[in-house]
Amino acid sequence: MASLIIGHGGILDVLRSKVPEQRWRVPAGEDFAAQTDFLTRHPVRPGRQGIVFTNLPGNWMPVADAGWTIYWIDRGQIPIGAQALPEYFMDRSITDFVHEFWRIQTIDKRLVGDIILNRTRQTAPMIIVTSNTGGVGKTVSSRRLCERAREKGLRPLLIDGNMRQSSQRSFFDPGQRMPARTIADWRPGMAAQYGANSGRMFNIGYDVSFAPPAGAMVSWDHYRAYIEEARKLWDFVVLDLDRISADDLQDSTTAAGGMVVPYVLAGDLCLVIVKAGVQTQGDALNLLSAFPRYGLPRECIGIKDTVPVGMTDYRPLDYSRYGIFLGVEYQTVEAGNLIASGKSNWADSNLDLAREQTLEWVLPDKGFEPAKFEVKKKKGWFHRG
Repeated sequence: MASLIIGHGGILDVLRSKVPEQRWRVPAGEDFAAQTDFLTRHPVRPGRQGIVFTNLPGNWMPVADAGWTIYWIDRGQIPIGAQALPEYFMDRSITDFVHEFWRIQTIDKRLVGDIILNRTRQTAPMIIVTSNTGGVGKTVSSRRLCERAREKGLRPLLIDGNMRQSSQRSFFDPGQRMPARTIADWRPGMAAQYGANSGRMFNIGYDVSFAPPAGAMVSWDHYRAYIEEARKLWDFVVLDLDRISADDLQDSTTAAGGMVVPYVLAGDLCLVIVKAGVQTQGDALNLLSAFPRYGLPRECIGIKDTVPVGMTDYRPLDYSRYGIFLGVEYQTVEAGNLIASGKSNWADSNLDLAREQTLEWVLPDKGFEPAKFEVKKKKGWFHRG
């Protein structure tokens, strides 16, 4: 299948930015007459498919007669020889659209119809935070992502996907004395707010959706249905997911197979936190190396190392085959004490750079600046000026 672009502006420019030029450009002049003449002289071969996306008015009938399908990808009157983009594509993301016509993996959750019709609504970006082991600060990392995103003016929602422990509820409401909602309180057809709690209840700047209480398990299908609605309301969603294993990737009833696989295949991002250590890093590589077997693109996998308190022989691994390395966090006794006392959102040079790099990766157009959080190396004795 050949999928070409003729015209400029709007969604055509978005598609150009995602696809290599040689895959969409008509090898002719820049003007309408030269390009349509080229396509007319190069008809689509029998059994093949040729598509043109355009917003240029004119007589497209000779090109259509040459076997090309011309999709009018703009508002206004559809020119002769062209046809409207099928309605079902309007609710597809740019990620899905680019993969459909060019078989290229890209990351853009905006909806095709929103861009064509200039609607401001879009599907909110989401990041899944998980690990293959415990004790890596997964729930703390999830909160800190929301805290920093709020500082940049976004409206984040933190969703607790740890159904076995309800880790976020244990932090915000350890005695479960507050009349807090959980994701189990939401049903399809309800507004997404019915499954979440306003941050004002906990004196924080973001909203929280707690995991179900003990004895009220819900399915991952329920989670996905809720997330679909939540992404229409909030600006940014952080899913604090339970730990996962390579063996579970094929099982849709697990967090790995039921959440990580379908979302990452759809272009959403997943942060895997790796606990530093020979055994734990080796176990993490076992998980990461399984992702390609399920088609999970490395561009959608972020990796962060966390170094336990007192560890002095940390050695980073080369994760480039499996994902995007986003930095290292160093756990400290001081940070542990702050967490234990219920503190949150403190400045920490051991944690802030990796967080900023993660957010710049997930939200590249929101003004996050990792360079501001880089720790300046102190000058040695012989280099003091």
